[in-house]
Amino acid sequence: MLKKYFICLATVCLSFNVIAKTGVFPQQDFEQLSYGLYWFGANDQYHQGGQNTQDGGTYYDPSKPTLILIHGWQSNHTIEQNRTVYWENSGGTPDIDFANLWRAEGYNVAMLYWDQFADESELKDAEAKIWSANGPKKMRWRDHRGDYHMGPAQNVTELLLQQYLNAMQGYRGNDIRLAGHSLGNQVALRLADQLATLADRGQIANNLVPQRVSLLDAFYSNHSKDYLNGRWVGEAARDVVSRLKSKGIAIDSYRTSVVASTPFIGDENRALHNAVAFVEQQTQFFSQTQQSEKHNAAIWLYLWSIIYPIPIVIDNHLPGLSASASNAQVRRWMATTDHLQQVFGGDTKDPQDNIYETDGAL
Repeated sequence: MLKKYFICLATVCLSFNVIAKTGVFPQQDFEQLSYGLYWFGANDQYHQGGQNTQDGGTYYDPSKPTLILIHGWQSNHTIEQNRTVYWENSGGTPDIDFANLWRAEGYNVAMLYWDQFADESELKDAEAKIWSANGPKKMRWRDHRGDYHMGPAQNVTELLLQQYLNAMQGYRGNDIRLAGHSLGNQVALRLADQLATLADRGQIANNLVPQRVSLLDAFYSNHSKDYLNGRWVGEAARDVVSRLKSKGIAIDSYRTSVVASTPFIGDENRALHNAVAFVEQQTQFFSQTQQSEKHNAAIWLYLWSIIYPIPIVIDNHLPGLSASASNAQVRRWMATTDHLQQVFGGDTKDPQDNIYETDGAL
């Protein structure tokens, strides 16, 4: 009975693991296959990134630091003509335009969309597309009528890699950050890995490789996968983390719910979190039955924290971790076997009062 309860809880929470909004994107985006990188301004204003915006655009300055968000599972969102907008005021999210907040801090803000591929009733079918074009559902995509169509021969990471390069080829800065929520963390890790490989081969400029990857309530499914030659997804992700660490890329991870660590549905992947800069955040402003809201809180707590000083760690000389921490500070935590446990401020949504203490490996 307990196992069935946790499976039901986690499935329900993950099926609502995004903050979606109707009316921002036109219906035609849901009638045909549409994916890629979109630059955002204030009040949900956007334009799609591509070759025509490589040298800049209304919401993109190629000389500025850049944050690129990547969503996760999107069950039934296409038929509802919803596309994730992480700063929408819903599901307990504070009424703050987080895209504009980061822009005010000097950042470009973008989202990488793969929502029509991620629209599967079974999470693991969407997850497979991140790694392989030959998973259980291949690369099928869903339209606004709910119909599925034959997809391309490349997996999601390969498709988004090309979209990223089309949009970022003219980037002149040196600070790109990927942040992936839930399943999106796997996309962020794989994308950074492939970009680093291309840079090593001299095929792209080094500044196009993200210097930081942030994992927001990261999710990995259980059990071995045929498309990974019998490996677990979490195992493959650990290999990616190991390669990125060896290249000096900062990786921080923030857990806000039990959704990502319920053993009957997901792989907690302790070894991965022990290898990066890991933070256990408290979300006591939501009840234990509000795991969906807790899962989403990882996004807006991270986005909100950019405007505040780095949080205090009461028992360590190292500063805490948040979006405002430097890449060097993230790497210093990655070099330890410790993680951060929130001990104060978990009953308020505003992260400015968050305080942490050091805890050992998971």
